[in-house]
Amino acid sequence: MHLTDEEQRILNGEHGEPQRLSLQVLVKLGEAYGAERMVEIRSAHLVGSSYQIAGEAGIAIYTQLVEQGARVKVRTTSDPGSIDFTRWRQFRTPAEYAERQILIAELLDRMGVIPTWTCTPYTIFNVPRFGEDLGWSESSAVVFANSVMGARTNRLAAYVDLCAALVGRVPRFGLHLPEHRRGEILFELDPALSASFEDHHFPVLGYLVGQVTGDRIPVIVGIREATFDQLKAFGAAAAASGSVALYHMVGITPEARTLDEAFGGRPPVERIFVGKREIARTLEQMSSGNGGTVDVVGVGCPHASVDQMRRYASLLDGKRVHAGVELWVCTNTVVEEMARKMGYVETIERAGAKLMVGTCHNDCPLGAWGFRRLVTDSGKFAYYTPTTVGSECVFASTEACIAAAITGQVERR
Repeated sequence: MHLTDEEQRILNGEHGEPQRLSLQVLVKLGEAYGAERMVEIRSAHLVGSSYQIAGEAGIAIYTQLVEQGARVKVRTTSDPGSIDFTRWRQFRTPAEYAERQILIAELLDRMGVIPTWTCTPYTIFNVPRFGEDLGWSESSAVVFANSVMGARTNRLAAYVDLCAALVGRVPRFGLHLPEHRRGEILFELDPALSASFEDHHFPVLGYLVGQVTGDRIPVIVGIREATFDQLKAFGAAAAASGSVALYHMVGITPEARTLDEAFGGRPPVERIFVGKREIARTLEQMSSGNGGTVDVVGVGCPHASVDQMRRYASLLDGKRVHAGVELWVCTNTVVEEMARKMGYVETIERAGAKLMVGTCHNDCPLGAWGFRRLVTDSGKFAYYTPTTVGSECVFASTEACIAAAITGQVERR
């Protein structure tokens, strides 16, 4: 790789050991992928902020870096932690586990990381612009930044993201290159499906696209309109069931104003037809268990927006969560504060639901609950729940999720 004079000084250790080691890691990564040079980034986002991901090895690494005076060079935010820092006792988190997560928070704070504790950093304090190069991890955040905002980042691994943050650079390969952002596989929606495309179809379609696409770049044609939260749900599901880091939705996402633009003037290597039958088949696959008695309902993955909080409050207004059922709403601290001021949190909590802030079901140790069946409207939760929570999972629309929390029963559709 070609290094600038400044980068060579970093590699020589003139800016400190943390920066030297970080650039050494990034150079090796770049050489492995054939990168010719580094590119400066505007921000970073860390997935190793969670104790579940970082573990004791992460604590050892962060402690050493802090002792060596490490400070992030660019705006850097933290992904969800493994606890709700305010309510961890309510969620039956072991005290010793909480203490280790709190230590990670303290170490990241000393390195200058903004304590956002969310998988949606693009909604608070870390909002990238079109065409900016980033050094982000966290699958749903990466796919949203690339696809909906038109920024450029590869899907970095834990610790590699911190290396990027410490030197403000990443090797220029993959999705940092315009020619590698072209669509490869086309998903064509049947007109009948397009005309009746519902809110809960977005994570279902994302799940299907991820399964088929793997790590290729999909292009979707036939979606007439999509909200911020629907695009968020679609991308999160595609990044979970596959390794999608960028998608193009013709007429909706910024690099796909036309079909020709999405593919960069080249024909697709594969065409996939998607109709109501394919949606129904995928919907069936997204549930790992049968209907019946509900233990816990989880919404807000990725973290709920203010619009979603309003929706939950509207569905729960005047209702009550069934005895013996947990309804957990995952979000970040900024949305919690705004939703509280707007009265949504009061309505949600009055109904018997709990806010789970700064974390989610995927990151917390939930063994003490003994959950057998979780119901969710999240394609990402649907994919990970059997292994992270250890329970059956039933995927349903948001309305069906709230109904399940109220009745204590869910029907697998």
